Amino acid sequence: MSDDDALALVDEALLVERIAAVAPLADEITIDVLSGGRSNLTYRVRSGPHDYVVRRRPMGPVAKGAHDMAREHRVLAALQGSGLPIPTVYGFWDDERVVGAPFYVMSYVAGSVFHGPDDVATLSESQARAISEATVDVLDRLHRVDPAAVGLGELGRPDGFVARRIGRWLEQWRAGDYRDHPLVEPIGAELAARVPTDADATLVHGDYRLGNLLVAVGDQPDIAAILDWEMSTLGDPLTDLAHLLVYWDRTRGRLTHESQRIAEHPGFLSASELAERYATRTGRDLTDLDFYLAFEHWRAAIIKEGIYLRTPDDDELGDSVARHLEEAADLLSITFTSEEP
Repeated sequence: MSDDDALALVDEALLVERIAAVAPLADEITIDVLSGGRSNLTYRVRSGPHDYVVRRRPMGPVAKGAHDMAREHRVLAALQGSGLPIPTVYGFWDDERVVGAPFYVMSYVAGSVFHGPDDVATLSESQARAISEATVDVLDRLHRVDPAAVGLGELGRPDGFVARRIGRWLEQWRAGDYRDHPLVEPIGAELAARVPTDADATLVHGDYRLGNLLVAVGDQPDIAAILDWEMSTLGDPLTDLAHLLVYWDRTRGRLTHESQRIAEHPGFLSASELAERYATRTGRDLTDLDFYLAFEHWRAAIIKEGIYLRTPDDDELGDSVARHLEEAADLLSITFTSEEP
């Protein structure tokens, strides 16, 4: 979708009316598109000294429960004052006349998002290390939040969290019209048989990775904001750690996402160093980390296969599905044959 198409969805008068009811505005309004494509549609609204962001789901069909702006707003609203780096939220509306879908408004936070190696090319080694350390330290702080104390005690059902998710992803796979990937079912069965029985339960982000963090880059870099909370719930914190590591580096040489090239820049910690820092800060036992990594690779494969079917011209995305599955099979010691399409 082009920026012009995205802007055509906006009823400026209605949007200004909604924002003005909850936050200050000046006389002149400028609306730009921050992101679109497969991601949530995100607009920046500037008005004199005031700067806001409007978020709604992406265009086209979305999976049930995905891109839930009401949930994302609820979580961010509850976490105001928690000490986590997050934007200020002002309100949620389910009036589809305004931007074509339910949406919420939050403050604009300045910072850099690292998607690939070009985004970190100018960082010094000390900056890269500080960003690595801050990424883990903020995840630790997130997992220390008391959900009940901030009003999120009913956000999810932590008991049986991973087992339930494995079952749901298998159901989604069997119900979908996907390409033939024979590793999906055996990996799912192996994961279901190996679910750890002594997992912790915390608030989890659900998509914690560099691409969902705004980084304040300076002499002492830090995380300016955690974004994209729509998949947050109560569950096993090691799923967040594994998700971060899956998108951090290519530990066995298979490139499944461009972000895995970032850690090749001098100064960034390796995935194993990140895991060690997390274990030291939290005291959590990472004996079963390979299980969680396999689960996140397997889940990523199913998600990406669904996206690929909506955008079949993206060959790299389509190819990455098989690489995720092979990574998961390696981690679980499952024998596989090449699945390259």
